[in-house]
Amino acid sequence: MSSSRLVTASVAVASLGVGFAGGWLAHARRTRPAPVAPVIAPPPRPLTRPPAPPRPEEPAREPAPTAAPARVFRSNHRHTGRSGYALPLDLEVAHRVRTGGRISTQPVVNTNGRVVFGSHDGALYGVDVDRGSVLWRLNTGDRIYSTPAVAEDGLTYAGTDADRLFSVDQRGHLQWALGTDADADTSPALAPDQTVRFAAGKILYATTRDLTIRWRLQFGAKLYSSPLVLDDGTTLIGCQDDKLYAVDPAGAIRWQHETGADVDSPPAVHNDTVYFGSDDGHVYALSVADGTRRWRTSVGGYVRAGVAIGLDGRVVVGTFGPNPRIVALDGRTGAIAWSVAVTGGPPTAEWGVASSALVDRDGRYAVGLPTGELVVIERDGTVLDRVRLGDSPVDSSPILVRDALVAVGNDEGTLFLLGPSRALSRDADVSSTDDASVDVR
Repeated sequence: MSSSRLVTASVAVASLGVGFAGGWLAHARRTRPAPVAPVIAPPPRPLTRPPAPPRPEEPAREPAPTAAPARVFRSNHRHTGRSGYALPLDLEVAHRVRTGGRISTQPVVNTNGRVVFGSHDGALYGVDVDRGSVLWRLNTGDRIYSTPAVAEDGLTYAGTDADRLFSVDQRGHLQWALGTDADADTSPALAPDQTVRFAAGKILYATTRDLTIRWRLQFGAKLYSSPLVLDDGTTLIGCQDDKLYAVDPAGAIRWQHETGADVDSPPAVHNDTVYFGSDDGHVYALSVADGTRRWRTSVGGYVRAGVAIGLDGRVVVGTFGPNPRIVALDGRTGAIAWSVAVTGGPPTAEWGVASSALVDRDGRYAVGLPTGELVVIERDGTVLDRVRLGDSPVDSSPILVRDALVAVGNDEGTLFLLGPSRALSRDADVSSTDDASVDVR
């Protein structure tokens, strides 16, 4: 083959190769899948709401307390209802623990992390909050109205209408019991000197930790208000003789302040002022030092719940009918800042809010309603959330067990554990106890 023919053939082959390669590349461009954008997972949904920025007209907020479990009535010895934990973003029932009677007490958390509460079936319960199961049950012989108090050494104190105050260890084993002259249905308070203060009938008691009586002080009428003990050992307590009393550490009356009706509302103290309500339809603010009245505000119905002290210094409390509501008062002046009406019940003086409000670390409130609901309220009175827990009243005061986990009871006899999860877990009842019942007799 001549050289010219060889060159021509080589060029032809090369052209064919280039044409084939170009066609393959064009085909590859047509058939190659388009690049896929990377999938970015959405951030996890938060369990709690972010803090709301303060509005110009709102008072300044105080710092929230250190996050710690609620071990005593109203979460701390000053009965403010403040918690260092945050309420959940929305309220969903995670567990139900059923008992045989009404639950009107506030739950607490013992040193083993169990939720402890009493029922009108006469039993004190210890509950595992993660499983919703009853770990132990102590039969006291009669109804329990008393919110337990957990001491630093792990002993839990509570009263019963079987005319006894008793203490149990972390596993619900009975340690001590003291017979009283009447129903021990107020919540015990733990004093700085390690004594226990509680009321039964007309008598205020001070006992040692092993329930040996140090002193007793008799009043002229029943004591239904749970006592508060100040840092100096002074006890503040309301009485159905229409008065609030201050009792010194030795058991002598230091001062008294008269209202127009029974004082069943437990007192709360913030700075140098004690706040409480009366069946005369007023909320009172007194000087802690001498009982001098600083202000008195009419709220239109019985005030039997404990007042909560908001992080903005406002005093928040529920009232009874004929127009029940949750009302916030300026802590310095008593002026009404906002109110939330409670509707759906009979317009009578005996139907209203018996639950005391919880204050979370961002200043929001949670409170039980006689309509069977638990409601969450913003600092400015805006209703953020509500969940129906049944048809019977929620007279129990809610607590935060930890961030985004609420515990509260209702009059149907069920303890509810509420959190942000929509997945319901196993319910529990009294048959799930691990330990045998024990009688306090």
